[in-house]
Amino acid sequence: MLSGFDLIIQRVDRAKEQSRDLEREMRAWADEGAYRIVPKFDPESGYTRYYLDQALDITPHIAALISELLHSLRTSLDNLAYQLFLICRSDSTDEGSGVYFPIYDDSKTSEADAFRKIKSFRKEIVDMIRKVDPSKSGNPLLWVLHRLDIVDKHRRVLTCTLVHHSIFLRDAMRQLLIDDGDADMLPLVNLWPAFQASAKTGCKAKVGDLVFVGMSGNEKVNEKLKFTYDVAFDEPGIIEGESVISTLDEMLKLIDGIIHLFQPFLI
Repeated sequence: MLSGFDLIIQRVDRAKEQSRDLEREMRAWADEGAYRIVPKFDPESGYTRYYLDQALDITPHIAALISELLHSLRTSLDNLAYQLFLICRSDSTDEGSGVYFPIYDDSKTSEADAFRKIKSFRKEIVDMIRKVDPSKSGNPLLWVLHRLDIVDKHRRVLTCTLVHHSIFLRDAMRQLLIDDGDADMLPLVNLWPAFQASAKTGCKAKVGDLVFVGMSGNEKVNEKLKFTYDVAFDEPGIIEGESVISTLDEMLKLIDGIIHLFQPFLI
């Protein structure tokens, strides 16, 4: 028979699968033309300027995967709270229907209400929850997860179509050296940073944006440049301009860590 801890870990493992599915779908979406960069040579300056020519919304399937992952992460914590309730329950008729893992803003009223839901928990468990500090100021990423999950119950969580991210220069130079038969110089290029962060990293991308100004006299390098964009959350008052993938990955690690804190109580 599975222990309470094992049941919760099953939920976390499912969230990890959803995370991999989301990353795979977003890579495919990008590869299939989610954004397109167009170079335009300026004969007066001698520089090649790169402009964003296409920026598509994420697909409904990707939006659904984001929602599913958010819900799995929040539900993992509520599953944890329920299992903790079971080991603390003194009244066999109490089904624990109102129990959930407390996450609250910084007001005394919301904190008191959140902890009222776990009033039957043993002191050492409540102390551990307080150590996690599931408040807006104490553990802001946890609060963001909580708020996004509430939003998602009513509508799709908002995302920017794209935010600027980075320009891969090293790969372009490496390929040029290989094409020109100068592979012996690759060790020098390997010392370069893999990519240059865009000056607009985190800013909403719009068709027509000037993305990059290429190097004068290095058209072969310019032709091989690769640009990356990211999808970011765009929920005012909750989270804006932060990468969806990176944020969800951080949330997944956070939830996994919190659940393992309570493992000794559940075995």
